[in-house]
Amino acid sequence: MKILVLGGCGSMGSEATRDLSLYSDFDEIVVADIDVKKAENYCNSLKDKRLKAISVDVTDKEALVKLFPQFNVVLNCTTYHFGLIVTEAAIETQIPVLDLGGLYNTPKQLAMTDKAKSAGVTILLGCGATPGITNLMAQCGIKQMDKVNEIHIAFGSFRSIAPSPGLLDTILDEFSPGTKRFYFNEGQFIEVPPFSGEKKIKFAPPVNEQFTYMVPHSETHTLSRFIEGIKVVDVRGTWKPEIMQALQTYNNLGLLSSEPVTIKGVKISPKEFLRQFYLEQKHEIEGEWAFLLNVEILGIKGNKECKITYNLSHPDTSEWDKTATARVTGIPASIGAQMLAKGKALNKGVIAPEICFDCYEFFNELAKRKIYIHETVVQERVVNI
Repeated sequence: MKILVLGGCGSMGSEATRDLSLYSDFDEIVVADIDVKKAENYCNSLKDKRLKAISVDVTDKEALVKLFPQFNVVLNCTTYHFGLIVTEAAIETQIPVLDLGGLYNTPKQLAMTDKAKSAGVTILLGCGATPGITNLMAQCGIKQMDKVNEIHIAFGSFRSIAPSPGLLDTILDEFSPGTKRFYFNEGQFIEVPPFSGEKKIKFAPPVNEQFTYMVPHSETHTLSRFIEGIKVVDVRGTWKPEIMQALQTYNNLGLLSSEPVTIKGVKISPKEFLRQFYLEQKHEIEGEWAFLLNVEILGIKGNKECKITYNLSHPDTSEWDKTATARVTGIPASIGAQMLAKGKALNKGVIAPEICFDCYEFFNELAKRKIYIHETVVQERVVNI
């Protein structure tokens, strides 16, 4: 059994690769990156003879089509910019792929599902933290209800604004006025501006209660597609309060705009200036680093209204240092790739975690890594159904 990990030495991919090394029974784990020296150094650091580094350009579809058939499964940990070409290569080669990314590509990838079904292949989108674990939290609540009406998803990310270029891009994109963000309501996708839908969410410690805001995540597209009868799906997120305050100020001043302005004869957008500024600075944060999730499912159980809430917890900074975001994202990608390789996908086509894996089996694997899912069930007044 062989697995190919695209971008397996990057910020998120490195933790997926580490988990594969620690927990998987693959005979060969191949880390592919455009920077093969970086991949080699990372593989050597893990001291696992199954690890091998190769150079791959993920923008070269022909190269991917030649490469994929050498593996049982492909784990794509590159940024969402490359999701479409990887999906196309997977369908053409009939090799299952877990794509860690999502965001803008999700609707376009979902549109390829008939081709993927015809090829008899599973393309799993967004199996990280959010999307990923959140989708399976939703599945877990859905299993317990007779009717599901609403799913509300939130994340709280306590980290610096720019631990890596990809993570900086994510936060700037999520609150940029140029980004389209939607929530699902009664069969329609409703577009909203940045910092919409302010809602206070109670996460596990150390994040605790924080104001969250709507963000453009793929759960909105997949849960509304795969869960019959659902009326409302939305996703909110937040970072540390000081980062959120800065982002709101940038937004109010137009500094998250992608429209170029001329500064001393050079054209550059405010957003690109901020990106370059943060990448060149070292903006660390004090206190605990954490990446926590909260999912609330509202529906009917028996003859009562029911609310089921899930919260995620993980080891603190004393054990995980500053790797919470990478681990909570990379570890589920590793688990999902292992389950795909073992034929545990429940469906073919371009799908999402909520219809791909059994949530309880997945959560048991997370618990082995000290990532725990906490459930609260509240049944309220009697209703007529």
